Amino acid sequence: QKAVESGLAAEETDMYAGTLVIATVKGDVHDIGKNIVGVVLGCNNYRVIDLGVMCAPDKIIEACIEHNADIVGLSGLITPSLDEMVFMAKKLEKTKLRIPLLIGGATTSKMHTAVKIRPA
Repeated sequence: QKAVESGLAAEETDMYAGTLVIATVKGDVHDIGKNIVGVVLGCNNYRVIDLGVMCAPDKIIEACIEHNADIVGLSGLITPSLDEMVFMAKKLEKTKLRIPLLIGGATTSKMHTAVKIRPA
């Protein structure tokens, strides 16, 4: 939302390599990793829409549509966040949004992604 708050016009967003919506999933307040990723991406010419922590899936999807996101990134540190990420992946699939979903956090793993999220 930082880009929106600064009043960027549509033509000014063309200078970016892409737009990412990032958020910490519902039920999780940990945001250090998400914040680091956001800063690194911002420094590499990406427009980052950071929705903060405890974000409901509908809020994330609405932001993806509103900002014409190229990628959505989810963060979570605690184990229950994994279920929220699975739920978000399924919800994203139902909306017919065809953008990459990145997940990250201490409890995420290749195995969990392959078994629970990828099949969504």
